Amino acid sequence: KRKEINEQYKDQERVNKELTRYKMSLKQTYLTLDDLRQAELDIIRHCQQQKFQEEISALQRKEPVKKGSRICRLNPQLQEGILRVGGRLSRASMPIEAKHPMLLPKNHHVADLILREAHERLGHSGRNHILSHVRQRYWIIDAPSTIRKMLSRCTTCRRQHGAAGTQMMADLPRNRVVPDDPPFTRSGVDLFGPFNVKRGRSYVKRYGVIFTCLASRAVHIEMATSLETDSFIHALRRFIARRGQVKEMRSDNGTNFVGADRELRKAIKEWNTSQIENSLLQRDIKWIFNPPSGSHHGGVWERIIRSIRKIMVATLREQCLDEEGLQTFFCECEAILNSRPITTPSNDMNDLEALTPQHLMLLKSQPNLPPGLFHTDDNYARRRWRQVQYMSDLFWKRWTKEYLPLLQKRQKWNHPSRNFIPGDVVLVVDESAPRGSWLMGKIVKTMEDEHGMVRKVRVKTKTNELERPITKLCLLQEAA
Repeated sequence: KRKEINEQYKDQERVNKELTRYKMSLKQTYLTLDDLRQAELDIIRHCQQQKFQEEISALQRKEPVKKGSRICRLNPQLQEGILRVGGRLSRASMPIEAKHPMLLPKNHHVADLILREAHERLGHSGRNHILSHVRQRYWIIDAPSTIRKMLSRCTTCRRQHGAAGTQMMADLPRNRVVPDDPPFTRSGVDLFGPFNVKRGRSYVKRYGVIFTCLASRAVHIEMATSLETDSFIHALRRFIARRGQVKEMRSDNGTNFVGADRELRKAIKEWNTSQIENSLLQRDIKWIFNPPSGSHHGGVWERIIRSIRKIMVATLREQCLDEEGLQTFFCECEAILNSRPITTPSNDMNDLEALTPQHLMLLKSQPNLPPGLFHTDDNYARRRWRQVQYMSDLFWKRWTKEYLPLLQKRQKWNHPSRNFIPGDVVLVVDESAPRGSWLMGKIVKTMEDEHGMVRKVRVKTKTNELERPITKLCLLQEAA
């Protein structure tokens, strides 16, 4: 009986101590380092019980972890109920926690919180810095990919390093792939320059106006004497008078003429576009603008302007031409560009020569293809129109069979991307300003193509509302 009393007394004493300790903990107004450490271990233990239950049970039974386990190669160990990396660094001169870090599963909320806290503590550092810091205490399964996803969602990192939006390259427009129209029926126009031209004892500036056929890739170059609206209209009228009627004219928006320097862009902004449009409407010409800052929409003429600059650098060097010489030089550049092959040349002497825009414009080639609707005798017929028709028909047959298949591949932007939607917070790219001063805005309207892909949007900033292509926007935060 005395023994039972002693045991009851000891039990009561133990209960009193526990109650006293609990009472004292209620009076404590701050957390100690031990409290935080114990709470951390409890959280880690709970996470491991959720994801590594089979491995923990095997180690408790003193059995090896299954070979198919995700952590088998880490040689896991169980220490005080915590699953740790066994590894091969037991003899290394490192802290014990770095040699045997605690294991955590991937795609777990706790692992994400640990990585996010390390990322912010390290001043939004990169992936390798975060990984080396976290592995001093934790070993998160597949941590590099988890960190990469976290960085891609970080608004601060997106603002500093985020890439502009992309979308799968669109199908070529109809005006690029439909044959049988006369050259320059559908054209693109751009300006380039200026060029210093000697006039008497002084120097004046002259500019180049380039027109390119969207289908045959033929080129026509005119000279503009100034940046006035009337000067551009005169160049346009000369082009139409020499090359024939144009149905559709495309150009970059006035804010982003590709060949233009700062002075030229400033003058183009001041153009009287209504005067130009009225002049075109009188001739039944439709003028289509690419979206502001969307220079890649005019890649057809951008590439040709680059070729012109290459010819100019190789030819002019330090020479200064007079006005007549510059006009002659433009004509020679035009001839060089129109003789460039638009199909792949063959190494076989028996094959046809590569197709060039000159085949359609000058009709001087000697084709050997089997005739279509016409006979070979027509090539030598007395009636000139039959010969011209034969040559033109032959060009378009070769154009369809040899040139169009070269446009089949997408050179970049091969896969669909997430569409921008109203409510997305974005950074508006401004290549003329430092990244830290780019405007932040919110998408208010999207413009889809016939395939449902967004390529242009309207963005509301703190000052105004802009229309921009998605390639000039960096996504900061997705709409809720």
